Amino acid sequence: MDTPLMSIVYEFKAEAIVAQSPNSSCSSVMPIYFDKTIEVKRSLPESDMPHHSVRVFPPTNIKAGAHYCQVLYPTARNKMSMRLDGLASKRPLNGTIEFWKLKKVTWRLEENVRTIAPACEKHTPGGPPADGAKKGVERVDKFVLGEESRTSGWKSDYATSGDGVVELELDFSISPKRHGELRYAGDLRSRDGTQVSHNLMIELVVSREWAPVNRPEMCTQTGTGRILRMHYRVVVTEQGGLSISWDNECPPIYQDVPPSPPGYPEMADLPVYYENLEPLEAERSSVEGRSLHRAQSG
Repeated sequence: MDTPLMSIVYEFKAEAIVAQSPNSSCSSVMPIYFDKTIEVKRSLPESDMPHHSVRVFPPTNIKAGAHYCQVLYPTARNKMSMRLDGLASKRPLNGTIEFWKLKKVTWRLEENVRTIAPACEKHTPGGPPADGAKKGVERVDKFVLGEESRTSGWKSDYATSGDGVVELELDFSISPKRHGELRYAGDLRSRDGTQVSHNLMIELVVSREWAPVNRPEMCTQTGTGRILRMHYRVVVTEQGGLSISWDNECPPIYQDVPPSPPGYPEMADLPVYYENLEPLEAERSSVEGRSLHRAQSG
């Protein structure tokens, strides 16, 4: 992890002392150092079903329903499907229909970083610290990983649907920086107060208009507008590479289990040859057959 506020690195260090001979002096001892940075990444699987979220914006009747995946891979294109309802309302007294018309859509992917700058004993703030938290000054910063604005590209129906419906799809991802490099940090939460989280911000600009009921295409603007803001919690994680194939390495299921162990003969003093033993079901059926024959004979 490498952010403007902090960085986390895992290092492996080793030192070996090599002497030329057992009776050599200290001057002939030669230390050997080894230092290597180990790359540690967090990878979470993507959910099979998208997450569903609903937002309501009073005092209007606008309702926004979104389907999206909460796990975000840095190098992948992620989709969000959104549906807006309650955009139109009829006024039977004056024979008009009022509706909120979508004008602009903006998405922004934000990264929130929070850490504790440690202080010396002289400047340590008072008060007991939390469990495992460091004493110091809290540092918080916000970074924009990607954003985009659109003024078209959605389906709208303000007249025939009754209450007005708008359907749209958004493609969001992390925008590359200079030289095509992706600068981001995966989600993290530790006991010392270090925290990295991500939010997907959506802004919808709607304008209030009216039109006659029998002529909905003759719309007139009222000069009233609103900005509908929504934020969704997402998790940025690395995409898993080649590892164990769970489809091929999963435990056997019932229909794949071989037959039961072989049955043993009734006389225990005879030698047992395992390769010639009968299955347990055959032995059980033969015993039941002999018992039934004895019962009929008796």
